[in-house]
Amino acid sequence: MKTEDIPAYSIPRLEQIAKLLLEERWLGLTIPIDIDYIVEQEPDTILDYLPGLRAVHGVAGAVISHPQEARFTILVDKEVADGNLSFYRFTVAEEFAHLKLHRKVLETVTSVEEVIQLHEWERYHEIDRNAKWLASALLIPPAPVLEDAHRLYPEMVRRVGFANPEAVKAYVIDRLSRKYLVSPPTMRYRLQHWPVDVLKKIDTAMREELDFLE
Repeated sequence: MKTEDIPAYSIPRLEQIAKLLLEERWLGLTIPIDIDYIVEQEPDTILDYLPGLRAVHGVAGAVISHPQEARFTILVDKEVADGNLSFYRFTVAEEFAHLKLHRKVLETVTSVEEVIQLHEWERYHEIDRNAKWLASALLIPPAPVLEDAHRLYPEMVRRVGFANPEAVKAYVIDRLSRKYLVSPPTMRYRLQHWPVDVLKKIDTAMREELDFLE
């Protein structure tokens, strides 16, 4: 791989890409986001399932190029697809994000074996980090999750008061992860960082004994 093959993306740019994709393919922004439906709208791309992908090759998902047909397949392990829904959804979102962000790199990946080689590349962590961020931004858009957090926080502090911010944050994370159909760690990470930053807002509100989030 050549360094110039890797496009650079800032966090604001990744958020913008997610916003534009959702505006184009998921009108109304209803939650949970139907990531399969969004992927199905990608031109010259199919979503398919492969038994043993994770057990044999150690990956839950992959993007395979078919250069002679000018198309891609997003592959997901069959057992993952039939198992934990939040893990499946994030796997689909992450592989789709790779395709949107790193198409030029993926055009050279024509087999699962070449997927493994890509994962072993010394700079893979860079493209993986960007794909994970875009996947999170697609599954957990800022506007609705902020609205939901502002609604849940007062409900919780009325029950437990202001003495235990960790319990309040855990409650908000659990409720939101269930609604958005993502794992609690994925939701926690999203709520910790810009452009959401909800956990910091909760800490501030509880320290000041406010029954609302600013």
